[in-house]
Amino acid sequence: MDNDFKLIKQKILNENKVEELLLHMECEHVTLKGNRFEAQLPSKFKSDNKRSVQVYLNERISCRIRSRGFSEGDIFKLVSFIIFECFTEESQNKHKYKSKKWICEKLGYYEFINGNYYSQQKQEDPLKWLKEVRKKRVKKNLNNTYENKILPEEVLNQFVMFPYLPYIEEGISYETQIEFEIGFDIQSSRIIYPIHNRFGDIISIKGRTIDPDYKKKGIYKFIYLYNYNKIIEWYNWHRALYYILEKKEVIIFEGEKSCWLATQYGYRNCIAIGGDDISDFQSQMIKNLGIEIKIIIALDKDKSVDDFKKQAKKFGNARQVYALWDGETNLLSEELKHSPVDLGIDVFEKLYKKCFFYRIIA
Repeated sequence: MDNDFKLIKQKILNENKVEELLLHMECEHVTLKGNRFEAQLPSKFKSDNKRSVQVYLNERISCRIRSRGFSEGDIFKLVSFIIFECFTEESQNKHKYKSKKWICEKLGYYEFINGNYYSQQKQEDPLKWLKEVRKKRVKKNLNNTYENKILPEEVLNQFVMFPYLPYIEEGISYETQIEFEIGFDIQSSRIIYPIHNRFGDIISIKGRTIDPDYKKKGIYKFIYLYNYNKIIEWYNWHRALYYILEKKEVIIFEGEKSCWLATQYGYRNCIAIGGDDISDFQSQMIKNLGIEIKIIIALDKDKSVDDFKKQAKKFGNARQVYALWDGETNLLSEELKHSPVDLGIDVFEKLYKKCFFYRIIA
């Protein structure tokens, strides 16, 4: 019966039913954006974020709710959250069969309800006109779910491609900034650097504001100058892969800047999430490298033990997963949200050597 969940997802994708499901959930402002649908939560949640709900057109139908701490789930967990108001992972898992039944009833997939087949008169689909409008667009995006648009190398010509002096003062050397192509965007007044896919092609440009009062002014600290699907890529993967395979070890940071410093310290087997939550696609990329690869999770100081366990769980019990954790020595600042590399090579190496005592059992 558990195989039903996979089959239902395949059927939803094949029949382009994601948008219809969101409308059945009473989500508002449902919009197709590249390889995902975005929507506003139903009115009962009192949210005015029109992009809060994000449903990706991938095999898992991965879902996120940006404003409610629902960082990673599938379509069944999304139904549990919105329809049955299950706000914890435990309660969502308990309600998965209830969510399955709800989805099947709404979409007419009666063959999946309790394994029984029903002969029911086919009803007129009230959303037929809307699905016809989107049908071709959805199919096109489904075929490219796992690829981002490649940008030409010349995209960097619009920026001032010189190292940033304050970064040098922080300890990020001139040579390191050249290697990672740190530059400046005059138009947006941001430090920029390219984001590459696993093959080394540029797929986006990320910009960081240099305004120290960005919070007071309501300015985003980071923006992507070109949109892309980051849950299917690791930052620095194309540079780090050789060293990961050579050392049989990967160090996972949250932010891109941590990769710059770790590389400068001689630890080139490092990649970054570009956030604080590893996606299923990202974890699978690492698992595909082989079971002998040691996985070191190096989150920022503000993250708890549970945060480490949550990320480790995505790799299963068969692999060696360790926490590069500052829980006992308190060398880093929680208030400043230090990354393990922020206070220099000596502090980082102390934490690195201790991490092998903190194996995480998912």
